[in-house]
Amino acid sequence: MRTEGQQSMSWLFFSPSGRISRLPYFLGWLFWVAVSGFVLTRMFANEGNDIALALWTLVLVLSGLVSAASIVLLTIKRLHDIGYPGPLAICLFIPVLSPVVFIALCLWPGKEEDNEYGRGAN
Repeated sequence: MRTEGQQSMSWLFFSPSGRISRLPYFLGWLFWVAVSGFVLTRMFANEGNDIALALWTLVLVLSGLVSAASIVLLTIKRLHDIGYPGPLAICLFIPVLSPVVFIALCLWPGKEEDNEYGRGAN
């Protein structure tokens, strides 16, 4: 039975509600980078095999779509933790701002107190 403080992996990666701190945000990004890296290595390993290469290319496209959606949802929850609204996640799609926003969200501490998005770290 889950307590109030525990959340599921599906909530972490695929829900815009709630708040997450810096570490789960960074680890979520790291997970999707690892998935992409694995798929890319499989693509390069199958360069000579057209069918396998086509399959891994399809897997790359699908995992890219899923990871992009998941990263936006992770960012929304991270923004909620620092007290900002979720639509600011659009900054991830501005090429010059994207790395700056990522670094800021990984370093900026969340608010300790409760806010309209959920309970703070007590």
